[in-house]
Amino acid sequence: MKRVRWFLVVVLLILIIGTLGAVLWLSLRDDPQSRFEHRGVPIINIDLRDVSVDEIDEGSKETKYYGNKVTIYDNNKTNEYLDVEIKGRGNGTWSREKKPYRIKFDEKVDLFDMGKAKTWCLLANALDATKLRTEMAFNVARILEMDYAMEGKFVELYMNGEYRGLYYLTHEMGIGKSVVDLKDPFGILVELDNIYWSSEEYYETHNGDKFVVKDAVVDDNAKLAMENFLMKFNALEFAISQNDFKRIEELADVESFAKYYLLSEFVVNPDAYWTSFYFNMDGIDDKIHAGPGWDFDLAFANRRWGNWLGERFYSPTETMVRKEELMSEQEYAEKGLENWWSSSNMLSRIMFELVRLPEFQEKVKRLFNEFLLGKRDEVVNVLLTRANEIEGLVKIDEKKWEGEGFRDEVDKMADWITERYNYMESLYLQN
Repeated sequence: MKRVRWFLVVVLLILIIGTLGAVLWLSLRDDPQSRFEHRGVPIINIDLRDVSVDEIDEGSKETKYYGNKVTIYDNNKTNEYLDVEIKGRGNGTWSREKKPYRIKFDEKVDLFDMGKAKTWCLLANALDATKLRTEMAFNVARILEMDYAMEGKFVELYMNGEYRGLYYLTHEMGIGKSVVDLKDPFGILVELDNIYWSSEEYYETHNGDKFVVKDAVVDDNAKLAMENFLMKFNALEFAISQNDFKRIEELADVESFAKYYLLSEFVVNPDAYWTSFYFNMDGIDDKIHAGPGWDFDLAFANRRWGNWLGERFYSPTETMVRKEELMSEQEYAEKGLENWWSSSNMLSRIMFELVRLPEFQEKVKRLFNEFLLGKRDEVVNVLLTRANEIEGLVKIDEKKWEGEGFRDEVDKMADWITERYNYMESLYLQN
């Protein structure tokens, strides 16, 4: 009898263990997170409705696809969002194999404590072997305490359960409490775009700069708000041409211009001064404010995208604001300069002309000493720390998209930042 009882006990234990195992297996099988390998960063999966990934990637970036489901997995927490719009985004980056996307929720959501917004960007960083240039520029903007300095979060993106790579999630540039916080009904955010302006409705200044409305507090007021901005911008350019610094300060938030200049010059952003360069005004009576900073995947001496701008754009001891850039193509050729790409109708003169003024130079110098002086090691250490955190993720991304060169590029970027800091200190170190 004892043997029979022990036999029954063993059988019962086997049944219990088997049942528990089956329940556990079924729970894991039905757990959506089990579909993905978690590697230390959040996972975003987009289940597409009535469209394939290939259809999105091969179509126009302006085509909007509705009714999709976005699921975010982070620290054993799952958040699901329905009826999400997705579309492509970017200009030159949309032509790359690894595409950037824009997602728009049906209501404002706060992702990873970055503040509520409806519209978010998934930046592919396809032109940046380090994947860190945008994050590093955002970091410098925060060190400068620029208004509305952006932030972001690395995530691994899946579509319909298929791995798409390492992406950088950040707010879409626009007006909102967590982005550019404008309140006035005639508040407006505008983009200087002397490259891609012809694809949108644009406005032109007296000097030929092309501006487009990026966002407005009230859409119906956008045209009048833009006309007011142009009137003030034209007046600002005239005041600069007359060396009238008192009038300049009446028209513009000069400190924001100086910080934007410092950011653009420190990271040597080749997009600065002609495209993806932003200004904002919070109403008709407000001054013009420069910023926020955006679009930095080509900064910090990024050679991955070609050498068409010339060696000086990669040098840590050069400034982007140079007289040569205002020359005509013929004058450029006569001086024997190569890789002429810009022309007088593509470049904004406002920063070029502002830098001539001693008062502006002094403000730039003061701000460098107040915010950036002595931060070289801090900036380099942020780069190296973040690189260590994402190196394994980048290697997986590189296998997907046949990329390479992460560690070598990070080391070169660290050396370049060190040299750049030394050069900037030689220019602006307070005596």
